[in-house]
Amino acid sequence: MKRNCLLLALLLAAPPVGAIPNVFFGNGAGIPIIPAFPRFRADLTEDFLDEGNWQAQEFPGPWRDEPALEGETARRMEAVPMAFGEVPMSVAAFGDSGGVRELVISFLDAGLYFGYHYGGEQSREEREAGRARRQEFSQLHKGLSRRLSDRLGKGCGRGVAGSIGRTSVLRSEFVEYRWEGFVLRLVARPDHSVALHIYRAGSEPRSFVDEEFAEMGRRDRAAKFAAAVERSGDGELVIRGLPMCTQGETPFCGVHSLAMASRYLGLTASPNDLAGSAGFKNTGSAAGSKLVDLYRAVGSELGMRVSVAPSFDRSRVLRSLEAGVPVVVWRRVSLEREIAHRRLAEARKEDPSLAPPALSAAEIGALPPKGARGTPSHASVLTGFSPETDTLVYAEPWGEDTRDRRMRIEEMEATAYAAFFFKL
Repeated sequence: MKRNCLLLALLLAAPPVGAIPNVFFGNGAGIPIIPAFPRFRADLTEDFLDEGNWQAQEFPGPWRDEPALEGETARRMEAVPMAFGEVPMSVAAFGDSGGVRELVISFLDAGLYFGYHYGGEQSREEREAGRARRQEFSQLHKGLSRRLSDRLGKGCGRGVAGSIGRTSVLRSEFVEYRWEGFVLRLVARPDHSVALHIYRAGSEPRSFVDEEFAEMGRRDRAAKFAAAVERSGDGELVIRGLPMCTQGETPFCGVHSLAMASRYLGLTASPNDLAGSAGFKNTGSAAGSKLVDLYRAVGSELGMRVSVAPSFDRSRVLRSLEAGVPVVVWRRVSLEREIAHRRLAEARKEDPSLAPPALSAAEIGALPPKGARGTPSHASVLTGFSPETDTLVYAEPWGEDTRDRRMRIEEMEATAYAAFFFKL
């Protein structure tokens, strides 16, 4: 404990040293965008540009591990520090056995800023408050973009404009700066986010498609997906290796579910990248966004075909799962049924043989109908099927605890109003 306290004291007291440009530290008066966010009261600018920290995958502060693909690591800070003269909204590090691969410092994020608001802005008061908050967000976006650009330009020299993403929907523009052995990409998406992506020089991505997948032919990709299917003695099959995301309080369930499925399929674009391409209106809901276009763009980026079915097609879903390719579904939900699914998941931790009971005619009749526009909806990722119990295995974008949930197929058939299929 004393050692940790001494380290923190040194971080707070020590002036910037070494070759780090002083301008990177700003004036030291960064103010958090959302004051309630937990703070790690230290300036980590220098630590984030320390090659030794990247190799060891160790930065100061409280971090938590997050789900990632096999062989990869993902960590997120549980309290935000000072960095480049500002207090970011989140900091995440992604790596593998060779150390940290990418550090993402998100200074402004519309999903976190506006949060989830069921139904969006409905009353006059809500619309007026929403307009004021969007104007405030726009000013924050403009100020952060300008200040960070100035600091990076003065410290690194003039930045070079670039972009990543092959399709027009997914294409993300950035300004790239170079300092010592690092590449710093400032990404300012209008009406959505301001983030700094840091890479070790030479490792910065040129495409959203994972290099391993990009080098594979169609047949090799199909074999890789098929190899991820785990089969049990009773005929159950489950796709393994799906990375999990945490939607939090954002209205991005459709984006996070897509991020989980597409990362498994070889796309490295983050949920934030995808949300920035979906055209959310910052009303606290997904209304007005171009999510279907985003799903198709992801497929095109991966060299896969994406088709959308307006209902649940059992045979088509099973063919996709047997091939090792997850299916994203949009479905109507009710609080009662979601509680039942959560309770079953908790009970299965003690007894994995438990399966959801068949629904009675009355229970099926009480389900929210898939055609009921305006009722709560949610996106999930189908990853498996048990023929013995007529049960689907699915994952939610709420973290590791929501992997391998179970639902009777008749419930999915009654509530799913869109199913997205990816095909090589």
